[in-house]
Amino acid sequence: MKAFIDNVSQTSYVSAIVARKRLLFGVSLVFLILIAISLTETEDFNWSHGNGRFSHITSHNGTLANGTFPYGSGGPMRIGAGYQRPGYERPLANGLPLRIMAIGASTTRGDEGFDNNGFRRPVRDYLTSIGNPVNFVGPHRVGNMTDNDVEAWPGARTEVMHHRAEHSLPFMKPNLVLANLGSNDCFQNFDIPNFYKRYYEFVEYVFEASPRATLIMGTLLPTTETQRFNASERVVEVNRQLRLLYKILQKEKRAVVLAEMMGPDGIHPENLGKDLMHPNDAGYEMMGRIIVQAIIEADAKGFLRPAEPVYGILQDGNLERQDDAYKAWVEAKRIEEAAAKEQEEAAVASMEGELKRYMAEVETHQQQSALAARSDDPPPPSLA
Repeated sequence: MKAFIDNVSQTSYVSAIVARKRLLFGVSLVFLILIAISLTETEDFNWSHGNGRFSHITSHNGTLANGTFPYGSGGPMRIGAGYQRPGYERPLANGLPLRIMAIGASTTRGDEGFDNNGFRRPVRDYLTSIGNPVNFVGPHRVGNMTDNDVEAWPGARTEVMHHRAEHSLPFMKPNLVLANLGSNDCFQNFDIPNFYKRYYEFVEYVFEASPRATLIMGTLLPTTETQRFNASERVVEVNRQLRLLYKILQKEKRAVVLAEMMGPDGIHPENLGKDLMHPNDAGYEMMGRIIVQAIIEADAKGFLRPAEPVYGILQDGNLERQDDAYKAWVEAKRIEEAAAKEQEEAAVASMEGELKRYMAEVETHQQQSALAARSDDPPPPSLA
């Protein structure tokens, strides 16, 4: 009997059946393992993205609405590897290099902050952490971070900053402008009813000087100072004008996003420094968070575009600053080219003068020859 069974099991038909059963068993085992794994995991988030903005995130770490960051309510922005959410850990605009100019007065400089970086540091830290190369540009270097360029003048009103920007925007051509203008108009009580006209003129110039730019226009921070300026009511009025102006700019299809610094998720009096006007350290972190939200909104609306190439400006501001040899080479080359151009212009001017002198001599000789021919006098000697 045993020999009979062995003979039957060795037939090709029975062998095929056994092999098929083994295959089915293996597939079933893998399927059961996958089911077991899926049952051990819970849904981490629900995500929806519509109407050009982030609408809702629900996670086991908390629920945030209206596009707010999963950083907690009003606390400092947490940045670094490991804290990942769809849309946040990915670079904006497919990793587009961002050449950023922060324009404003003392708050843009980061005054009253412990490191004088202000909101620029948290903004840069976040953008680089998700993979966007960043280079802050501007005529001044303020703060202890490496990439600390900025266009900021303490005490400057809106029209003054417009004038200052005329000396930097056309030459650096940022593709992202962070504007915080108007506080000193309020502190100096300068023509508040017509503030929106000056600001609109500034916006017009930004896009004229750097057509590929996206403008983040920040509303003003609250102030509780009453001894010198007492400008809290004027700040409220200027912010009202800024919000209305933003609606006009939206109608005009401008690449502009409003960064709302006041309100429930904004800066409050307890986030101000000792002077009751500038933010404290936590306030600057909150400003950075609000500005980053506005930049993400700009990306969602398709506003972010590549910066115009500018000779000597790198994509990464840290590399630009660290490579002093490269910067020295760029400056030396600029000086060399300017000197060569000056020499060439001098040579051209000298040659032009020599040609004019020579042609005048030729004309004089021709006139003398003509006179001699008519009078049968011997011709003058030829020109050497």
